[in-house]
Amino acid sequence: MNKKIIHLPITDFAIPAPRRGSIDAHSGLGRASQAGIEIHQKVQLERAQDFSDYEAEVAVEHEFETEDYIFRVGGRMDGVFRSEKSFKIEEIKTSFNIFDLMHKLRESQDDHPYCLQLLTYGYIQFQASGRFPELRLHLVSTRNGETADLSLRLNLDEYEAWLKRRLGELVDEAHAEEKRIERRKKAAAAFQFPFERPRPGQVELIQQIEEGMKDAHPMMFQAPTGLGKTIGVMYPTLKEALARGQKLIYITPKNSQHAVAEDAVTRLQEEGAKLKSLTITAKSKMCMKNEPLCNPDYCEFARDHYTKVSEHRLVEELRKKRKLTAKTFKKIAESHTVCPFELQLDAAADVDTVICDYNYVFAPRSAFGRLAKEGLVIKGKPNLVIDEAHNLPGRAIDMYSPQLSVFALLKLREEGGKLPGKFAGEFLAILNSCIAVVQSCGNPGQAKAHEIEPPIESFMLQDVEVRQFLSAYLASDIEIPARDPVLSLAFSWSEFTGALEYVMRGNEAEGAPRRFFTTYTPNPGTVKITCCDASAFLRESYDDFAQVVAFSATLKPFEYYAKLSGLEGEGLKTAEFVSPFDPVRRKLLVIPQISSKYSERERNYPRIAETIARVVKLKKGNYVAFFPSFDFMERTLAQFEAPEGFRLLRQERFMKRDDVDEVLERLADPAFDHLLFAVQGGVFSEGVDYPGRMLIGAFVVGPPLPSFDLEREKMREYYEKNYQAGFDYAYTYPAMAKAVQSAGRVIRSETDRGLIVLMDNRFLDASYSKSMPSDWFRTHPSELVSNRILAEIREFWEGEHP
Repeated sequence: MNKKIIHLPITDFAIPAPRRGSIDAHSGLGRASQAGIEIHQKVQLERAQDFSDYEAEVAVEHEFETEDYIFRVGGRMDGVFRSEKSFKIEEIKTSFNIFDLMHKLRESQDDHPYCLQLLTYGYIQFQASGRFPELRLHLVSTRNGETADLSLRLNLDEYEAWLKRRLGELVDEAHAEEKRIERRKKAAAAFQFPFERPRPGQVELIQQIEEGMKDAHPMMFQAPTGLGKTIGVMYPTLKEALARGQKLIYITPKNSQHAVAEDAVTRLQEEGAKLKSLTITAKSKMCMKNEPLCNPDYCEFARDHYTKVSEHRLVEELRKKRKLTAKTFKKIAESHTVCPFELQLDAAADVDTVICDYNYVFAPRSAFGRLAKEGLVIKGKPNLVIDEAHNLPGRAIDMYSPQLSVFALLKLREEGGKLPGKFAGEFLAILNSCIAVVQSCGNPGQAKAHEIEPPIESFMLQDVEVRQFLSAYLASDIEIPARDPVLSLAFSWSEFTGALEYVMRGNEAEGAPRRFFTTYTPNPGTVKITCCDASAFLRESYDDFAQVVAFSATLKPFEYYAKLSGLEGEGLKTAEFVSPFDPVRRKLLVIPQISSKYSERERNYPRIAETIARVVKLKKGNYVAFFPSFDFMERTLAQFEAPEGFRLLRQERFMKRDDVDEVLERLADPAFDHLLFAVQGGVFSEGVDYPGRMLIGAFVVGPPLPSFDLEREKMREYYEKNYQAGFDYAYTYPAMAKAVQSAGRVIRSETDRGLIVLMDNRFLDASYSKSMPSDWFRTHPSELVSNRILAEIREFWEGEHP
């Protein structure tokens, strides 16, 4: 019979069998850093110059045959020294501390991935030539360039014993995957829409997605609340993925927004769909320790994690479950002392839907490879759904825009002083050096924020000191507390120096606008790297998916979101869907006589306060007034007198989840009428529902334009050069997304009835109104202006619609 050929990179093939060990930076299972890649290239160049018999990046391929399969393993040997008398294979490995790595390699030569990879190259060469090659691991420190060599010897009996176990594992994996493919295809064939009657617009949405997937074009859809857009998008994209034997990755901006997607999966399961689902919860929330530090010396859940997972067959146990949530993994973590976060990623291959945060797909150091990995047999790629996609450009920019502030570093000083004596002094000295490096960034005589060329070498040298101290700190037996100052410093410094790699490489063609710039703000000092445009990084991520569908209630203008989300192109499919609810149940007004412009705010605070008070008197119930900023809100609040019978609520600058929930509980109490003062773009304006009488009206005070500061102006310059729409990209469109989201809190179901009042004449300008849903007005937003505001609102509440 014809055996199935399965292609495997050597990094996936040469791993312990069974998998053993701890979660650790030296596990050999992670991706190479940019610094590691550069060191590889430097060593290879030096070898080529010094040795005439040296050849770098030598491709190799070998077939390992079993009863049912042929595993075709391929890779590239870092370097080969060829001569008539000998054949030497060298693999280059980098580490911050090569002596720590050397110790780990010597302890586990038989089953460390680095060693198994080199031994596999040696075995393949032996099979081809009948001669034993020399095998050498060349270790290079990313800290100071120090080197060390470790020679390995190919023992055929030991290697072939491992090979037999590994091939047995691969055969079992392949059989399991074939069953998974069959299960998914059967599920797709029996897939039914989970509602008898689709909502208005829902059928059209599904049809447009199905049509777009035929050509594998990316898609962007604007659809309002009430259309049923979550299930309308999930149903066709998941069905198409299952039909190919693949899965769906469904991402949201925040963990708190997973619930809607989870409900959609549950509904499909209740209607008979044989689905397995996984919701990824953030590491910080899953961690069983005070600090989410994956180090076996510190964390007993990281220690021997892989060994315990293999011995107790935990992944196999998880395959029996239909729905995997944080509760599932924490329960297993407690009983088996394994890492619940890593266990989530281990379980991802077998599920059909993965619901997670944007970070797991788009962050610079994401775990996407683990989430999307299917293994051996399944071909093709998963589908990607991006929920609340209006958040994506800003979130992606933030991922590549870290900062270091003296104020934040100084806050670590007090906690650092509480460290044990042998660490406190050294930590404070390193902390002071870090502060000095940050403060050295500024140009003398500059009192305001200004653009700088960062002293990259100083940051990198300081990074060495921080990491060296961290290694010693973790190797000690000190108990690490929550919010540990050493870990806080190491993380923030590492994040910043990681972003400096992008600044160093430039990431732009000669003469093109600079995507990255660095600024310094004095007193006491903040240095920040700003990414103007992360679309190129997002575009690279989309290559890992067969279909990409982005949707939100606010994605206009499509051109703006498409470009900054990396989805622009001739094949992009866009469509807007209007609200399915009766428009007579919504009263929408613009009051252009009120201005929220910075220069006119002082005289408008009392006018805004008076207008809100007069409007809410017309109809008792719950209202929210959304402001551009906390300062604006507080100044208006100072002028406001709550009408009789209304209880006043306010959003605080820093609110815990419990505080937010308390406000929502008060709004849900029908015994009282409330007026909530909140900010646009905050916790009460996005990703929250106010069903029924919980909210009957909203005031949106001005488009919340970002501050006119150096950073935003540099971004405006970039957008003007790159997209010829500097002000709109930097200010207008981000502001209007928040304004429209705020307005969208009011009408959430077909039985809702509500009032939306937009306060500012800029809402009438074309550059602002092009972000509005098309069903807000017929031809021009001036239709929303009234010269009898209170009378129209009174008539609306009385049910008289002029």
